[in-house]
Amino acid sequence: MPAEVFSFFILSLNILIVFFALHQNKDRTFSMAMMVLIMVVSMTFGFVYGFLFGIIFDYSLLVSTLVSCGFASLTGVIMGMFSDGLAQLEGTFTGIMAAMMGAMLIVMLPLSEGLFILLIGLLLLTGTSLFVMTALIKKNNSRFKSKHELILLGVTCIVILLIFINFPKEKPIQQDINHDHHTMKIV
Repeated sequence: MPAEVFSFFILSLNILIVFFALHQNKDRTFSMAMMVLIMVVSMTFGFVYGFLFGIIFDYSLLVSTLVSCGFASLTGVIMGMFSDGLAQLEGTFTGIMAAMMGAMLIVMLPLSEGLFILLIGLLLLTGTSLFVMTALIKKNNSRFKSKHELILLGVTCIVILLIFINFPKEKPIQQDINHDHHTMKIV
């Protein structure tokens, strides 16, 4: 299985986890904690979108930036709907900013290093998603105890380890990309 397909699978699972956790949230009023949670999750999704589409669109900075910003803004808008308009705006623009940075970073790196950055982004996204799920369950469920938190922490560590182990190992293709971004040719 190629790294891009594996990444889409992990990304889809994280989206389902976060949306389920946000949907179960009973307190839909403005709170700074919800705004920070939406900002953090939107930023990690934006980074992963930028990394993934930077690899898929093979060093085309414009296309990878536009596509990743579109997905990040859509994710931020949908996540913010579970809180209020200010959180929605924060999630949208934080995701767009992170997607731009992720796409720019991948375009500057060789493919093997880009795949490693994508793996790190997926691990960060999974850890963040499961942290948000734990925080929202803890906030909404009065019977949630510290032993449940330890179980969820153990599950998070196991899931992160499984992603790390199962990430496809691809042989890097030797690329001879000449970056003449800063040279001027005088005729």
